[in-house]
Amino acid sequence: MLPYRAAVRTIRPAELADVDAIARAHARAFFDDPLQVWALPDAGTRQNLLEQMFTLLLRVVCVPRGTTWTDSERVSAALWVPPGSWGATLTPEQGRELATLERALDAATLHRLGQINAVMHAAHPTPPHWYLQGLGTDPDFQRQGRASAVLTPVLELADASAAPAYLECTKATNVAFYESHGFAVTGTITVPDGGPTLWTMWREPRA
Repeated sequence: MLPYRAAVRTIRPAELADVDAIARAHARAFFDDPLQVWALPDAGTRQNLLEQMFTLLLRVVCVPRGTTWTDSERVSAALWVPPGSWGATLTPEQGRELATLERALDAATLHRLGQINAVMHAAHPTPPHWYLQGLGTDPDFQRQGRASAVLTPVLELADASAAPAYLECTKATNVAFYESHGFAVTGTITVPDGGPTLWTMWREPRA
């Protein structure tokens, strides 16, 4: 295949009609992610549960804010939460959606997800920032520059508004990719009960 930048494609904000396709691609992208493997150890149900989780995140949090960017095939997307929005109280709709998802999970899975949420919340920085809640590309379309392409619009917006950005990297092999986009490792998070290590990364806006 041609490198992504060599093809004529469109990078645009995601719409609600894109949610199913993006959630499916993200679930494939994160299927072997160490954090998701630990949280959802049953490989037979992991793809379906990840699709449900990303659908919820996209439909009720990221896409309505206009801060999710995708490509024309909807196989790659960057899911952002804008400054001042992370940790906001759930709306009634979000609460109902979350309750529906929770009913599909067993007690052990809910406990592991709760542990992840707790340690990530404790490490989350307090200054206003753009939060990259997810960046994924379907494995069949990786190594074509798509992730960089969908990541760039909000990084440019952050630079233009002098806003920092933050993420948790869940794979050691991805740290260098984020460093190439201006992020720097600020620490690590160890998920309890044998969970994986995450790298917290912060990006100061570029002039």
